[in-house]
Amino acid sequence: MLMSCPRNRKLRLVCWTWLMCTVFAGTSAGPDGNPFPSCKVFQTYLNAYARQTVGYLVQGIQARDASLGSLRLGRLYASANATPSEASLRSSKDAMYSQLRDLLLAAGIPSQAGLSGIDAAVALAMSCMSSQLLPASYIGRPVVSIMLNYFKRRHVVKEIAENMHAACLSVSISCELVVNVDNPEEAGAWANEAGFVVPVFSANLHESRGYNRAARLARGKYLVVWQDDQIPPRTGIWLLQMVRLFETYPRLGILGMNTYRICRQKEITNRWGQPGWDPDPRTGITWSFVHFADFAPMAIVASIFWELGGLEEGFSRPGDCGITGDWELCARAWVAGWQVGHFSWEGRKGDPEPGSTHTSVGAVACWNRQMDVGGGSFTKRYIHPVFVQDMCERVWAHNMLTFTLPSPDRCPYGEQTRGWANCTAPPAGQRTAFAAQMQVQLPFELDPTTG
Repeated sequence: MLMSCPRNRKLRLVCWTWLMCTVFAGTSAGPDGNPFPSCKVFQTYLNAYARQTVGYLVQGIQARDASLGSLRLGRLYASANATPSEASLRSSKDAMYSQLRDLLLAAGIPSQAGLSGIDAAVALAMSCMSSQLLPASYIGRPVVSIMLNYFKRRHVVKEIAENMHAACLSVSISCELVVNVDNPEEAGAWANEAGFVVPVFSANLHESRGYNRAARLARGKYLVVWQDDQIPPRTGIWLLQMVRLFETYPRLGILGMNTYRICRQKEITNRWGQPGWDPDPRTGITWSFVHFADFAPMAIVASIFWELGGLEEGFSRPGDCGITGDWELCARAWVAGWQVGHFSWEGRKGDPEPGSTHTSVGAVACWNRQMDVGGGSFTKRYIHPVFVQDMCERVWAHNMLTFTLPSPDRCPYGEQTRGWANCTAPPAGQRTAFAAQMQVQLPFELDPTTG
C-alpha cells in the first residue's frame, strides 16, 4: 500500500523527504558504489587509492586501443604535440596492462571473484571500473589553458594570439587560448583566430564572470589568467617553469606572476620582482610562498579552481570590475589547505593604450566604488586580526622550511630579529619539530617519513 502525505505544504515536504530517504537508504550510487554483484569484489578488496589507480589504468589502456585502431585505418591520432607511433602506443599500453595485472594480483582479485585467471580479472575490471571518465587522460588534451577576458582592444588580438601560440610551441607544451570576448561587436576578430583560440562571446560580464565562463570551456590541467593589456613573449620558458613548480609541489594551488604580498597587513604596498631567496634546489627556479598574489598572469590548478568554487561573483554586478577577486581566491586557497606561491619572469610587455578601467569614468567606477564594495566584503570575510596573523605565519613557516638566502640582507621579511617575521630558519635537526609546531608539512623531498 502506498503511503499518502498530508496536504499541508510544509508537512508534505517533510513527508516526501522522509520517504525518499527511506526508500533509497540501501541504494549505492556513484563510482564507489557499483550496484552489480560481479563488481563488488573491486569495492571490497581495493582501497580508494587502488580503485582510483585502476580507473586511470583502465581508461589509459582503452584510449591507446582507440588510437591504435585509428592508426590501423590510416587515420592519424594526434597527441598534444605530435602523432604517436604505433610502437610507442603499444609500449605504453603494455606498461599500463602490466601495472594493472600486478595491482589486481596483489589484491587477490582473480581468486576472490572466482575467475579463471588474471586476464579474466583484467577484462572484468575494464567494465566495472569504467563508471567515470577521466578527461585529463585523453590524448590530445591541452596541458595549459590560458584564459583571457577581452574588451575593446582590437589592435592586440592578432599579436596576443600569435605570440601565445608561439610561446607554447617553443617549449612543446600543448595549450589553448580561451577568450571571453566581452563586446560582441568584435566577435569576428577572434573568430578568425579560432583553432588555437577558443572564443566565447559575452556582453560586458567583466572579470569575475568572464574568467569563470572561460574556465568552464577550458580543458587544460592548469589555468592561466591573462589580461588583454598584456602582450606575451614568443618564448615559453615561463610555461615550463610554471608546470615544473606545480609538479614538484603538489600542494601548490595558485602561482602568481605579477605583484604580490608575503603578509598583507605588514606591507603598505605590493611587491614586484624576485623575493630574495636562493633558487629552489628542487626546481632551479627562484620563487616564494606568498600571502596574496595579483592578476595577472596568475596560474591555478584547474581541479583546485573548481574545488574552491571559481572566482567570487557575489562581490560585483555583471559589468563591474573584479577588483580584490585575486586576493579573495588566494585567501580561499589557504583556508582550504592549498598553498599560494609567486615567481617573477621577464618578457611580457604592456599595451600602451589605456583600457576602460583606466579612463576617468572607469577608474571611479572600479578603483573607487567597486573597491569599496569588493574590498569591504573581502575584509569582512578574511581580515580578522587573529585569523590573518595565522595565515601570515603559515606563509612564513613554508618559506623558512623551503628556501635559503644568499645573504642575510636579502631577507624579504626585513631585518627584524624578534617575532616570526624574520629569516631565521630552524637548524637541520629541528626542522621536523618546527614543522609540527607551526602545523605545516615539510617539503616532501625533505620529509623523513617519505624516504
